[in-house]
Amino acid sequence: MLTGKQRSYLKSLAHNKKPMTQLGKDGLTDAFVDQISLLLDQHELIKIHVLDNSMQSAEAVAIEVCEILNAEYVQVIGNKFTIYRQSRTNPMIEIPGADNTRVIINKQKKAAIKKPAVTLSKRGGKISKPNAGKKSKAKAVVKEREEKALLEEKAAKTARYLSDRRSAFKKSNKEVN
Repeated sequence: MLTGKQRSYLKSLAHNKKPMTQLGKDGLTDAFVDQISLLLDQHELIKIHVLDNSMQSAEAVAIEVCEILNAEYVQVIGNKFTIYRQSRTNPMIEIPGADNTRVIINKQKKAAIKKPAVTLSKRGGKISKPNAGKKSKAKAVVKEREEKALLEEKAAKTARYLSDRRSAFKKSNKEVN
């Protein structure tokens, strides 16, 4: 049973949703109930439109569907009604003030399975990673060694230059004294 705050929270989630199915002149059939059950398992919160040629009112249909499917009645506005049932396989909606342990566990499982982000080019294609193979790694190691050798050579040249400058300075000081 939903409290008023929980129902208003679900109303706010359902506000911008469009009806997922519609009920026509045939009324509430077994196939329609099965379809709604599948939709509830996939989406948890669904909106249904009752057509004008239907013999039943939207509120009567909503109450009957909720009894059959053990769903929660959320609201009826005009010819549309909204119902909620927590998914048995993939719960997603966290309702404030309710027991959301199944939802939290499901989100943790999804986070653990989460695929790595794929970078896309401007045109939408995947960007390849050139440094992923063995040869590329070997090339990267060789390049790193070369850069290190260049840095060491540069440092040695700088040290020689400074030592030459010091010795020249000492010679000039000796000549002056």
